[in-house]
Amino acid sequence: MIYRLVLLFIPTFLFVGCYDFDKENKEIREDFKKNHYNFNLNKTLKYEGISFKLPDHFKQNYSHTYTIKNSSLTRSSNAFNIYFSVERFNKSDLNREFVYDFVLADDDLLNTFQDAYVWRRFESLNNSGVSIKKELPKSFRNKGLIQTISGDGTYSGQTYYVTSTIKVKNDYYVFQWITSKPIMNYTYDDFERILKSVRKSK
Repeated sequence: MIYRLVLLFIPTFLFVGCYDFDKENKEIREDFKKNHYNFNLNKTLKYEGISFKLPDHFKQNYSHTYTIKNSSLTRSSNAFNIYFSVERFNKSDLNREFVYDFVLADDDLLNTFQDAYVWRRFESLNNSGVSIKKELPKSFRNKGLIQTISGDGTYSGQTYYVTSTIKVKNDYYVFQWITSKPIMNYTYDDFERILKSVRKSK
């Protein structure tokens, strides 16, 4: 008898208790469109000595597939299929295998970590390409570098990565923004706005 009652209430729970994620994602995309195809950076996050802004619909992502360290902060947007991450490096990380071949003689760790990270990402893709490395605009509070990597990956069509390394005091933070090409075309500037919001925190 109890077994039959359980079977009776399961369909009710499925239809009444489940949240409508499709509706939520549609609303998020509509808000993006109404805001002239820009995200509202209305949430402040703190991570290992820095703070920065993110859209509040970005949720915690427990996957560290695209990062070096398990201590990295990872978030994702289901509405746009975007993966975001940031992780901190410093001199103590120079003995890590991924960075061995990129240590520069003049102790330029900003370029060292950027080059090592971009090369690691480049090697993980098929038919991949890398943009020219650029310095972040002088209007940004912190010194940094930025590059785009594209190739055949896990996303439908080509996968696009924007990778940026920012120096804050004696630490180096590598930010990633990963999505498909069409979404990247609309959100690259949002990633730059996130980078511009980076501040040193207590």
